[in-house]
Amino acid sequence: MSEPGPYAAEPPRIKPPPALVTAVGVGALLATVYPPVAERALLSFGVRPVAVALLGLGLTSLVVWQRLATRARVPQYQRAAILLLPALAAATGDLLFLRLIPVAIQALIASLFVVSLRGGGSLFYDAARSLHPYAPDFIAPYCRKSTAVFAGLFAVQGIYAGYLALHPPASGWGTATGVWIWTPVIVASLIDWCVRKWWFRYFGPGPLDQLLKHVLPPENTEVGRRSLEYIRRMRAQLGMPPP
Repeated sequence: MSEPGPYAAEPPRIKPPPALVTAVGVGALLATVYPPVAERALLSFGVRPVAVALLGLGLTSLVVWQRLATRARVPQYQRAAILLLPALAAATGDLLFLRLIPVAIQALIASLFVVSLRGGGSLFYDAARSLHPYAPDFIAPYCRKSTAVFAGLFAVQGIYAGYLALHPPASGWGTATGVWIWTPVIVASLIDWCVRKWWFRYFGPGPLDQLLKHVLPPENTEVGRRSLEYIRRMRAQLGMPPP
């Protein structure tokens, strides 16, 4: 293998994820962990102590995550609005307000996906450029469509979380709201992965990608040829051997 030429481009470096992507990740983690943890805490301590504890944690998070939220373009009133639910639970002792918190989180995640579409960008395109700094611009329209689909999916999940809050199962509300509710996102992510592979025909060196490369040759479609040409051009600029 020949050494890179003196004018070869710098190899791509994985960048830290954009603030908006990080905010979505934090929200998704909270939406998963909160319901089962809250369910156990409620059995041990009751509504008001749990609500007061959540209110304290929420106020602390407003300060700790201030910089991240500002960079992610999340208005402070939206983050503070979630605190209204534990405040109402602490004041009234009504369990429903604590069960509505996952609804607010899912709605906030959906709004983050929508916010990322402003100005022609998208959350998925930002994530792609973070993981692959040399990702081509022609993937942007697909990323916008995929981001819009997932925004709708999280909105629907918020509605279902609301149904579970109003009509909780006899047991297992925490698992249903925090774990099983993510099943549509997992299924949609797998479908999105398959569609991307079929549409762009971009394949890495892994065995699964190499198998798909034989099943879905990039040369057979215009978009596949465009992806292949881009990969060849970038590898040449980086002083790497052709794919």
